[in-house]
Amino acid sequence: MGMIEKRNYENRAKIFTALSDPTRLRLVDLLLSTDEISCSEIAEQLEISLSLSCHHLKVLTEAGLAKNYKKGQARYYSLDRVVLNSTLESLSSFMKGLGTGD
Repeated sequence: MGMIEKRNYENRAKIFTALSDPTRLRLVDLLLSTDEISCSEIAEQLEISLSLSCHHLKVLTEAGLAKNYKKGQARYYSLDRVVLNSTLESLSSFMKGLGTGD
């Protein structure tokens, strides 16, 4: 297995780990419904603390699923739809491969 292929698997594993939490799944769902949103708005909409919201956003950002920028005192987040789509497509291909061995 080449280094690039190994890194690809590691990146996907990090993404799947980030998506394994119910709150982060809700957060991804929220990000899917908007172009960008602030951390405090996310906390309010998900009815969680601001610190918990920031923690979950950090995990998603480190996995490559979320992007952010700072505007004044607020930090705004958006979903990297290309990364999410690519990851889900790779999972779909994997699942199709499992079905071809019959």
